[in-house]
Amino acid sequence: MPILSKPKHEIIANALASGKSQAEAYRAAGYVYKPANASRLCRRPSIEARVREIISERANSEAKAREIGLERAALTEEWIILRVKHVIDLSIRGLPVHDRSGNPTGVFKPDLDAAISGLKLAAKIAGLLIHRHEIDQAGDFARMTDAELDRALFEQFKALGLSDRSLKEIRASAFAD
Repeated sequence: MPILSKPKHEIIANALASGKSQAEAYRAAGYVYKPANASRLCRRPSIEARVREIISERANSEAKAREIGLERAALTEEWIILRVKHVIDLSIRGLPVHDRSGNPTGVFKPDLDAAISGLKLAAKIAGLLIHRHEIDQAGDFARMTDAELDRALFEQFKALGLSDRSLKEIRASAFAD
C-alpha cells in the first residue's frame, strides 16, 4: 500500500503505528481533538490498513537489522549452543584452587550455581523447559468438580468459535475412554 494521499492521515497512521493513542495521533496531525472525530478518522479502513503495513514494515526491517547484526557478530545458533555447553562444562569442572602463594593445588572447585543456570538455559533453548502458570485465581481448577471442569472446558471451546458438531466430536472422543 502506498503512502496515504493526505499527509495528515499519514501522520496519524505513523503515530498509531508508534503506539500513540488516537487522541495523540489526532493532535500530532494538527487537528483539534474531538473524541468522536478522532475515533471515526482513526478507524477508517485506509488508515487501519496503513497502520498494519507500517507495523509490518518496521518488524521486517528490525528482523533484517537483527539478522545483519548477528551475521556480523558471527552469532549463530550453533555458536551459542557450543558456548553454553562449554560454560556448563567449565562450571561443573570448576576453577583451580590456589594456595596462599598463588600456586595451583591441583584441586578444582565447581560452580554448581552457574552450572545449574547454564543447564536451565540449555533446556530453554532446546524447548525442554516450559513455564506453566494459571491465568485466573490460583487453584481455581483444583476446587472444581469434574462436571464443572467439563462445563468450563466446553465454554472455552465455544468462546474459541468451535461448532456444535466439533464440540460433540470432542465430547465423544474425550469420554470414549
